Amino acid sequence: MALNTAVYLICWPLATKIIYSKQRDAWLGAVSEDLLLNIKYMPSASKIPPKFGEGFWRTGNQPVTPPLPSGFPTWLSRECRIELATAETYYIKEGEGIPVVLVHGLLGYSFCWRKNIPELARHFKVFALDLAGCGQSGEVKTGDCGVSSWSHQLQQFLDAMKLEKVHLVGTSAGGAVAVDFTSQYPERVERMILVAPVNPFSRRVVWLSRIYRWSGPPMPLLRRLVRRMPQLLPWFFRNRYYADPSRITPETIPGYQEGLREEISAQMLRQSIRSWDSSQMESQLARVNLPTLLVWGDQDKLVPPDCLPRLLSALPTAQAFVIPGAGHFCYEELPEVFNQEVIRFLRNEPSDF
Repeated sequence: MALNTAVYLICWPLATKIIYSKQRDAWLGAVSEDLLLNIKYMPSASKIPPKFGEGFWRTGNQPVTPPLPSGFPTWLSRECRIELATAETYYIKEGEGIPVVLVHGLLGYSFCWRKNIPELARHFKVFALDLAGCGQSGEVKTGDCGVSSWSHQLQQFLDAMKLEKVHLVGTSAGGAVAVDFTSQYPERVERMILVAPVNPFSRRVVWLSRIYRWSGPPMPLLRRLVRRMPQLLPWFFRNRYYADPSRITPETIPGYQEGLREEISAQMLRQSIRSWDSSQMESQLARVNLPTLLVWGDQDKLVPPDCLPRLLSALPTAQAFVIPGAGHFCYEELPEVFNQEVIRFLRNEPSDF
């Protein structure tokens, strides 16, 4: 461990320094920024307004829930829990009708869908679960966090809810979970929506997974990353997650901070990125043969839409919907546009766009 840490601390800053000096906006440099692999390129915590992050962590890694602004959707705090073989699972259930299951991305949780659930629940029975190690769900009971274990959790969740067939919506890393599940249980998915999913044709995803599978940042650095995340989140939302920071609503930052848990989140981050196997993801995509909608913000800086043509080629039954002026979190940045297109697709209606 000491040797691994020393090699990382010496080699990684040198490599990223070379990349930055030659091509500031190179994609590997962007990965380095996005996930704090080289923390010196990030603004120091002292320069970030301590509006939400100051004193966020409590002894024992239990987060202090920040005061939520007025207008925060109180129905999101209604707790539903179920004990599954993978992990104790927290979920939200709203509406009636054909079931739609929402799967969040890395370091997110069911809160991500707060601007989508009320509208979708007018047409469908909506379930949004917290993946193991995320939000209010428990840790994985056996094995590591990652695409495979989360896919098993999803299968157990559907069984427990007695849902034979569902519409499945997954964003970012949750998109990889949706593809994994659908490739194994195609008879259980009616239609699938992937929102800027982790996929084998994204150069950033491929190289990030290779870095983590080879060695990756040692745990002390990942713990430092997660420890600083409450303070860094405002920077990420302004510069990485949203295309237009003016669309960040008051509950957004404290809501995401509430889902962070230092030790669990650090382990989950490392294990989940290591589980992004490009060859396995390609083989899974080849087994998907159902109506699929690929949704992307055209300003996405985390999983840029330049991989969309290859993803469409790998999914002959897929169609694409690109949201102009939206970033990686397009579903909450422009929820009206996103919700309308999701409802249209799931109801198999013609598009208005």
